[in-house]
Amino acid sequence: MTAGNLDDAIKKIDGLLIDMEKEAEKSGVETPVIRFDPDDPWASERSLPPAYVVKKRCPKTGYLMTKPFESQCPMPEAFVKDNAYLRGMLKPVVKPANAAAAQAPSTSSGQQESGGKAKAASAGGAATVEDFGKVLFKVAMVTSVECHPDSEKLYICQLDIGNGETKQVVAGLQKYVKVEDLQGKLVVCVANLKKAKLAGTPSEAMILAAESKSADGVDGIVVRTLVPPAGAAPGDIVFLEGTQPAEKFTKRLSSTIWGNVGKALSVKGGVACFMAHAFCVQAGKITVEAPDGTTIK
Repeated sequence: MTAGNLDDAIKKIDGLLIDMEKEAEKSGVETPVIRFDPDDPWASERSLPPAYVVKKRCPKTGYLMTKPFESQCPMPEAFVKDNAYLRGMLKPVVKPANAAAAQAPSTSSGQQESGGKAKAASAGGAATVEDFGKVLFKVAMVTSVECHPDSEKLYICQLDIGNGETKQVVAGLQKYVKVEDLQGKLVVCVANLKKAKLAGTPSEAMILAAESKSADGVDGIVVRTLVPPAGAAPGDIVFLEGTQPAEKFTKRLSSTIWGNVGKALSVKGGVACFMAHAFCVQAGKITVEAPDGTTIK
């Protein structure tokens, strides 16, 4: 359609509107007022814009400008063909996905350390029963206990963990547990931790104990090691009540897995538990003399 044809069409429409208004007046019907856009200088004239008004695309953004009224794209950042403008709009509400790192709880019973400082375990999320199955909890016999020559807090313990295997543990129990309460006793240990050094002495495992606050304890703290049931023996693998012992374990337990599992260990009804699940061996449940809710480290 040419500009001349379009002008003719507009004039015909105007004529029809005028005829409709006259008929409405004759019949007494109120005619609606035809309103025009006040910002459109040619709306009321019902004609095409003059020849000098043209459409041109912005060379940078592709936006269709009305010349001479738009000398440039009014919002160039909104029309560029990338997502920078959108990212800028969303920036106030988009949070960085950086996972917060949390330290694993310290322990008085021999948590693995490196260079004399405890390693922190990343909090990758809540521990699961599958995570528990990666930790090699074993019944062990404490065959010897010696005070560390360079520390008033540490014991050097030798553990028989079954099948002729022995592991050395450096445990921070000297202030809280007497030698006679460890020597020759069955305990529960974590047997697949990475080797480390505490006060310059190699440590290959960890003895688990419950640590609670009490006015009767040393410095207001009472520490009790976990007690395997009668009939348990060195090498027995600890599993959760209602499940079966895992058949395979990783040789070097991830610090992240252990950090998450360790935070879910506590005492419930005098029984060592992972979340709501009781520690068991084939002979029965693992017990510990400590109040409900006491953490196990």
